[in-house]
Amino acid sequence: MRVAILESIVMPAGHEVEFDRILVEELKKQGHEPVFFVPENFPFKVDYGVDIEYLEGGEAISYAGVSRWKRIWLSLLREKRRKAWFNSAYKKILDGKCDALIIPTASFRFARSIVRTELKHSPVPIIMLFHGIMEKERERFEAHAKKCEPYENIYLKVLTFRDEYNDGNKKNITSVVPPVYTPKEGVVRSSSDEPLTIGFFGQFRKEKQLNQFLDAFIEAKFDCPVSLLVQGATVTPSDSELFESMMKKYSTYDNIRFLHKNLNGKEWDEQLINVDALLLPYGAERYRYQCSAILFTAIGFNKPVLVSEEINPEVLENYHIGHTLDLTSNETIVKGLEEFVHVMSCRPEVFEMGLKKANDVYSQSRLVEEILEL
Repeated sequence: MRVAILESIVMPAGHEVEFDRILVEELKKQGHEPVFFVPENFPFKVDYGVDIEYLEGGEAISYAGVSRWKRIWLSLLREKRRKAWFNSAYKKILDGKCDALIIPTASFRFARSIVRTELKHSPVPIIMLFHGIMEKERERFEAHAKKCEPYENIYLKVLTFRDEYNDGNKKNITSVVPPVYTPKEGVVRSSSDEPLTIGFFGQFRKEKQLNQFLDAFIEAKFDCPVSLLVQGATVTPSDSELFESMMKKYSTYDNIRFLHKNLNGKEWDEQLINVDALLLPYGAERYRYQCSAILFTAIGFNKPVLVSEEINPEVLENYHIGHTLDLTSNETIVKGLEEFVHVMSCRPEVFEMGLKKANDVYSQSRLVEEILEL
């Protein structure tokens, strides 16, 4: 089956890029032929090695680094172009360019847009993937999903840890399991003689409370040498300035290393594979509902985790893959760090079984099987 991936989100780096890679590679493994449907001049960050069909309607739009007021204008322009891209995709479907179409990172806005275009009449399945539904957006999501119900080839699938949409009450919405992110072939650890290394990776935002954790890391007393690698991909000028100021502030500590850059492909994998554990001290409520890509990278790379209580709590409840970090105070963070490092240095094998089970449940093959199960 020829499966189109309609990608319209401009991605500076990170997990949107990797999610598309998972879809491409796993579709191929399962005997399908993936193809991209993208706006004209779409800025791919990696070569996925598949055919590309360009959509009419204008170029993709990025919000990176723009002011709040310009973002409002761009959101209106993006909505207009999204409808044009959907109409263009419909024409390609009628021309026999694919047997199914996946929209890999959708929001309620996509569900709102599709019913205002010809794509709603698609003769082939249109599968929209939603990476978790936050409570504040659930009502809007379900309202727009309801408007999609009359169109039998529109399927809405929510990546979630709960079984909330598999009870049959919402006939066009189902739940699917999120996937792990795994290293690419040939990427191996460069050395095992380094001190125990904890890594902080991903897009840096103020809400991730990194300052609070860095202070606790400096104060903590470990029973073995420990180093910290802090990688930050920044999007807004304010986040970039904050990250640079932290680099300067903590530059005197030999066991803390900063990496202020976007990481893609093999370079991303190599940095990740050379740490012993991953840190996720994000205290934002939205992480209870949206899949943490860094957490699922940790699982796929078989790295134990130290995570805040808000991050996908169902995962650590079911699989012993690390410890939960209490962010209430400096004292609780210091204690959590010391306890986690003690286990990592003395009994790291205690996390092996949990990581293995989680990799089985959240496998990439299962993701694609559930996406295509209509």
